[in-house]
Amino acid sequence: MIRQKIVALASLASLLIAAAATPSHAASLSTNILPARFGELGRYSDKMEARLGVMAYDRGFFSTDDFSGTVINGELLFRSPEFLEAIGSPRPYIGFDAAIAHDPVHFFYAGLNWDMSLTDRLYLSASLGGSINTARNLIDPTTYKALGCRVLFHLGAGIGFDITPNLTIQAYADHFSDANLCRENNGAEATGVRVGYRF
Repeated sequence: MIRQKIVALASLASLLIAAAATPSHAASLSTNILPARFGELGRYSDKMEARLGVMAYDRGFFSTDDFSGTVINGELLFRSPEFLEAIGSPRPYIGFDAAIAHDPVHFFYAGLNWDMSLTDRLYLSASLGGSINTARNLIDPTTYKALGCRVLFHLGAGIGFDITPNLTIQAYADHFSDANLCRENNGAEATGVRVGYRF
């Protein structure tokens, strides 16, 4: 079940990578039916970006909604190195999920982020990477999810809208999981909104 969740969340990133490998197909769809930028990857690969938002803990695509709380999310995306152009020019990122709670669990993560344009302003975002967490009890906590491992996979998915070329807003969700590599694997999710500024 958990692996199915991971596969579902990772599918968006896989689709973006696959689209990068078939530019001629994407170009053939750019007719009067679809916007000119539909399927374009790496549009802002030459820019850095800072993202900051507020999220709800234990709310997500596959969350069981057992707990509640507030999460502050922040990310810094770097310019995409030239050698990543073959896989859609993803931007390396570092980020954090900081929980506001009596017994908080914080996540620090890093990986690669792909953005795919749907229109001139609307786009999809997908992230794939790894994370570490600050949970004191990884096996049987009572106030947060049993994470199983200190080091977890990080998956993120969002849909964004560019207010200006430099200012953007996103609906975003992320997921932390050990993919059943540890004793417990309840995973942790958060969903919310965030703003981004490119420079």
